[in-house]
Amino acid sequence: MMFTDTSYAKTMGIAKKLLNTYAIRSEVIADNIANVSTPNFKRSDVTFEYELNRALESNKNNANYIQTKMTDSRHIPFDIPKDYKKVSPNIIVDYDTSYRNDKNNIDIDKEMAEEAKNTMRYQLFSQIVNSQYKQIRKAIGVG
Repeated sequence: MMFTDTSYAKTMGIAKKLLNTYAIRSEVIADNIANVSTPNFKRSDVTFEYELNRALESNKNNANYIQTKMTDSRHIPFDIPKDYKKVSPNIIVDYDTSYRNDKNNIDIDKEMAEEAKNTMRYQLFSQIVNSQYKQIRKAIGVG
């Protein structure tokens, strides 16, 4: 496709990845809340934004890197940028903390606050994506 390497395509791709992440995070938070009273239950979380930021920064700063001189095939280059398209959300389980005697580590107030934050982010990016699609349809005379 001719538009796959544009900044618009990159922005929309990132927005779609974020929407997917927020949907997954919503399910994980709901599972945490549902298990607030389950003994030995360990909360889960979704990681994505930090790795996405690292990938975007590695591409932005790649021009500043010094080219690695590789004299052996076993050498590991340090200047390879991370592809943001390959970053995906990961579900992690927090085994390290326990807030109660039954070893459960759900803090219901924290989970509810995270759900509210996640819902607002999802709604924001949904509006951004929908607005972009409306502009495209208007530009090509469909909508």
